[in-house]
Amino acid sequence: MLKLLYSPASPFARKVRMAALERRVPLQLELVRVNPVNRSERLAEFNPLVKIPVLITPDGPIHDSRVICRFLDRRGEGPSLYSSETADTWEILVLESLADGLMDAAVNLRYELNDRPAELRWQQWVDAQRARIHAVLRHLSGRIPQLAASHLGTLATAAALEYLDFRHPDLEWRAAWPALSDWVTDFAQTALMRETKYPASA
Repeated sequence: MLKLLYSPASPFARKVRMAALERRVPLQLELVRVNPVNRSERLAEFNPLVKIPVLITPDGPIHDSRVICRFLDRRGEGPSLYSSETADTWEILVLESLADGLMDAAVNLRYELNDRPAELRWQQWVDAQRARIHAVLRHLSGRIPQLAASHLGTLATAAALEYLDFRHPDLEWRAAWPALSDWVTDFAQTALMRETKYPASA
């Protein structure tokens, strides 16, 4: 059995969990508490970067969500998550990269606003993360036709957008990008999204 070290609040872990569900690869989930400052010794056993998610396999640990998703795709059933009628492989990889960048900026913003002491916050850093988020949203809003099918770019984008709802409702991104909002609202009805929802609070 493959074991995933994860947090239910992590958009990267959610992407991996959705990929596993789509490819029908069963995972045993192990909750790991993560903090940007305090080192998790449990994670350090398997990932020197001490970051989630980590997939523990019989042949050793695999980390970084993109690498894990590639591994799951190779082991899964049915059509590959890296091919689609609406986007070719390179387009899917670019969409995944953009969504991952959106997650990175949103997680960095979360740490800056919630974990750093108020007197030490760097406003230019905060503004830079918000600028990255809005730039990616603008780009993704022009690529909605490529998100029509379920592939890795779609899964990553959906996980990233709902993470904004979860951690940064103050950004009010849905009002600014209604077509993208409509797309993720529809996609949120899928079993993949319902079974991997972010927690009510974390």
